[in-house]
Amino acid sequence: MMETILRLWKRAEALVYIGIGFTLLIAAVGALIQIWWEYFLPWFNRFSVVRFDALAILDQLLVVSMLGEILQMVKISLTQRRMFSEPFLVVGLISVVRRIIIITAESNRFIVEGERFSMFMSELVVLGLLLIILVFGIHKLRGQRLEEARRLRAERREHPDTPNLQDVLSGQG
Repeated sequence: MMETILRLWKRAEALVYIGIGFTLLIAAVGALIQIWWEYFLPWFNRFSVVRFDALAILDQLLVVSMLGEILQMVKISLTQRRMFSEPFLVVGLISVVRRIIIITAESNRFIVEGERFSMFMSELVVLGLLLIILVFGIHKLRGQRLEEARRLRAERREHPDTPNLQDVLSGQG
């Protein structure tokens, strides 16, 4: 009875992740189509005057990049049945960089407004600190993963029956 419930639960969980994945994929493709529709296709119309807004394009491309990273997390969850923290840190890093770019690009509008400018500068300081923390976290996680791979290789040399890294990550080892 319990095995049947667990098997059904795993199937339901997989369906949810597949639904999330398709939704993210459609959102990412839709955002790319929107970027092309709004900013690039009007150039091919000889009768329209097109204003090129690189900041808006970059902003939307970074959102697409975040959707891609989240889609990668869903794929990892489906294939390996585990959650890894590094993709979450990468999404956070992209979000921070996106906000820093937007603030710095628009800051010339707010220089005349002293109070608002100081708010943006305070936000930039916090975002800068967050950027450093996220990069350090990603670096630390990659270092730990590299050390684990080295340890497993050394164990395999000493003990040939030691599972390899893929088996350990997939939960088979």
